[in-house]
Amino acid sequence: MSTAASLLPRLRVRTLTLICLGLLVLAYLCVLNLAAGDWPALTGLWPLSFVGLAGALVANSTGVGGGVVFVPVFSALRETGLLDLAPLQTVGVSFSIQCFGMSVGALTWLNRYYRPDVRPDEIAHRPVVGRIVMMSLLTGLPALLATQYLARIDGELAFLLFKLFSIALGCALIVQIILLRGPHAEREELERLDRILIPLMGLAGGAATALFSVGIGELLALTLFLRRFPVDICVSTAVIVSAVTVWTGSLYHFEAGHLEWGVLVFAAPAVAVGGFLARRLAHALGGLRLKLMTAIWIIGSSAALLFI
Repeated sequence: MSTAASLLPRLRVRTLTLICLGLLVLAYLCVLNLAAGDWPALTGLWPLSFVGLAGALVANSTGVGGGVVFVPVFSALRETGLLDLAPLQTVGVSFSIQCFGMSVGALTWLNRYYRPDVRPDEIAHRPVVGRIVMMSLLTGLPALLATQYLARIDGELAFLLFKLFSIALGCALIVQIILLRGPHAEREELERLDRILIPLMGLAGGAATALFSVGIGELLALTLFLRRFPVDICVSTAVIVSAVTVWTGSLYHFEAGHLEWGVLVFAAPAVAVGGFLARRLAHALGGLRLKLMTAIWIIGSSAALLFI
């Protein structure tokens, strides 16, 4: 590939990144304005910055949505009386926080594929990543919106389903770790079965995300891991798909009044930092340790919430 030919897509990605970052700053300024009347009551929420940072690191380094951190923590705080969020508000706040963290994470992964010293194998991954993202969103977004606007599920029931879904997801990750511990060849091309499985995971994940704020990225990443795609493809596609999904789904919660602006004041900057650092964490720890740590957290936190 010539220098001129490689420079043009890189400039397009940089331009897209700057536009998206500008929109995120504008969105955060709107959050500050909406929360301005409650500043005296917000000072005690600053520890949520650490929750946001942890959630973003988990989400953007593994492809498992930050909701697996935010929902259990916010629900535990609600049960102890430290944070007054109803179940549907918990899901809505999780959506809104992920808008900031997953967006920065998606832009970070995207820029990796277009940096000046990009490796030949990463260049080859670009079209595969694009096709996976499109196939997942084509079914995932309609499933998300249909579930949000048409399904009528009680908030407490949805929260119970979230716990069971999370435990099942964590167990599936551990099974996947066991299955792939031995040496295995990685695949970098889509096969016919992939073209069937990815839209199906988008369909199921979109509905799950509407209920729990997590689902589509998790199911996509898990499917790609089991299909033995490289870690970079698995995680980057899951993060990009999740970013588009949470922005789309947040509109419903904004209209329904489920968002808590004070939580976003402290959590949004933290998840943005976590989204930026997560890719480096993923490469520092390695795929196996990251997945194992994530699986343990998911199972442990969700199992604990069953008894709260």
